Amino acid sequence: MSGVIEGMLRRIPLFSGLADTELAPLALRCRRRLFPSREALFHEGDAGQTLYLILSGHVNIQRETPDGSIVHVARRGPGDHFGELSLFDDLPRSADALTDTACDLLMLDRRELLFFLETHPQVSWAIIRTLSSRLREASDRMVSSETRDVLARLAACLLESAEAGTPDTRGHIRLDGLSDGRLAQRIGATRETVNRRLSRLKQMGVLRRDGTTLIVQNTERLRTLC
Repeated sequence: MSGVIEGMLRRIPLFSGLADTELAPLALRCRRRLFPSREALFHEGDAGQTLYLILSGHVNIQRETPDGSIVHVARRGPGDHFGELSLFDDLPRSADALTDTACDLLMLDRRELLFFLETHPQVSWAIIRTLSSRLREASDRMVSSETRDVLARLAACLLESAEAGTPDTRGHIRLDGLSDGRLAQRIGATRETVNRRLSRLKQMGVLRRDGTTLIVQNTERLRTLC
């Protein structure tokens, strides 16, 4: 089993540069779990004791405001890791983590991670680079929310999901599970406003609906709209 997990770790950019002799002991310390969609992995305020590594699937990082509204923070996919912040500052989780799709995850406990980092500084630097990138991402998102209109934010959200999908023979990409309400949460708009913008995108030929599934027909036009 450790050999299987070792191969999985090599698919995670954070550990891809390590030699087999370095990956093997780390694989012994990882736990693998499958989670269904819409499963809470942790909540804001929980103690942070685990680093999560995504093998497949997507996870939403979000926060709930005092009035019960959901603020989308980020969406993590295959190869990403999350949950590291609380492991380093000893503070509670700063957001909720909820699976957006069925997920295959590796989990590494805080004690095991910190022990590993002491002897593998290159991984420490990789984590620092990731945190730096996410700070820039948060800054860009703040600017985006202030300067982009709803259509541009919606186009960016749909493009991000489409780029994680697989095109069919016509170049179309199916996006399952993206209801108007969930899109509204992710871009900071009302459900009604998102519904109107989706109708506009359908009129433009950018996407169409197949039941509850959105089908992106023109990613380049989405990119332009961003």
